[in-house]
Amino acid sequence: MYKGLLLLLMPLFFFSQTKEVIKLKYPVTDFTRTARSLQVIDVRKDKTIKDIVFRGKYYTFKFPTDDLSADIENWFLNGNRKRDKATNDIVMLVEDFSISNEVRNKEIFCVLDMKFSTFLKKDDSYHFLKRYDNMISLSTKEVGGIPNIFVENIQKVLQKLLFDTYRASPHNTAIPLASLTDYDGFLKSTYPAFSSAKLKDGIYTDYQSFFAQTPVAGYEVIKNKNGEVLKAVNSTEERIPARKIYIYVEGGNAWKNSQAGFLELQHDDSGYYVMANKYMLFPEEINVSSAYFLFGIAGGVVAAIQINNKFNQALEGEKYKTYIDYLNGEYSFTQ
Repeated sequence: MYKGLLLLLMPLFFFSQTKEVIKLKYPVTDFTRTARSLQVIDVRKDKTIKDIVFRGKYYTFKFPTDDLSADIENWFLNGNRKRDKATNDIVMLVEDFSISNEVRNKEIFCVLDMKFSTFLKKDDSYHFLKRYDNMISLSTKEVGGIPNIFVENIQKVLQKLLFDTYRASPHNTAIPLASLTDYDGFLKSTYPAFSSAKLKDGIYTDYQSFFAQTPVAGYEVIKNKNGEVLKAVNSTEERIPARKIYIYVEGGNAWKNSQAGFLELQHDDSGYYVMANKYMLFPEEINVSSAYFLFGIAGGVVAAIQINNKFNQALEGEKYKTYIDYLNGEYSFTQ
């Protein structure tokens, strides 16, 4: 990978660098007035932000003072000056934040990987609140202005994470300080979906019930002759339509509902995942900027036939592990 990137970038070595500053200028005011403090702990092994190349130029990225933790803490302080009645002390873990280039099939991609988690500190323990865990790869050939997209929207991701954190209900399980940096493994051990030898057969209507292994009692899946799921019914003919089935399990094998149909839900040491790609899972977003999948930005509209063609291409295209976050039910893309 590194040698391939080196060869592709060789003609660009003598170009000047452009500096991009992540300014953290968007408001992060806590309108619930419950957040008293924010402590940011950067647990990354490598705290450097690598340079990337985009269309013949090198770009460097930095936070305002080159201190990610202090800059986010000051961002919070500047937006929340009146905190005398607040009681919540928030801790944010920076688990991953990296920007890099990757080469796939002789094509250069700009990759942004972010994983930030927040917790409520109570005495000497911590209660999970929210997290953002995602990776986006944008083709330098297909998407314009990638460095600016990254800089502007890193702020928006962190802003939304803080807004969600202010309003979040803390997880019931208390995490001791010694386990904070391994909170993921600590919390997973409390979920039957990770600790049970076999999944319970049945219908699950949301991610919470699946990971808690509490299926809706008495329902079974009804399929057509082609094996497509139509509904779930119980002994009194009450029904759950297919669109409201989040996951179903038969014979210990799980299937996850998606816009591309029910996909087999698989498991490894990192969690539960489907083999998919972003356009399979979000076909309605084919008509917007690729950055939408990370930041939620609206883009331009294309004809319905073009959307259908791209969706069909996505179904036939490359698929990769896409995890289901057991703490929020969202997809976590791995590329």
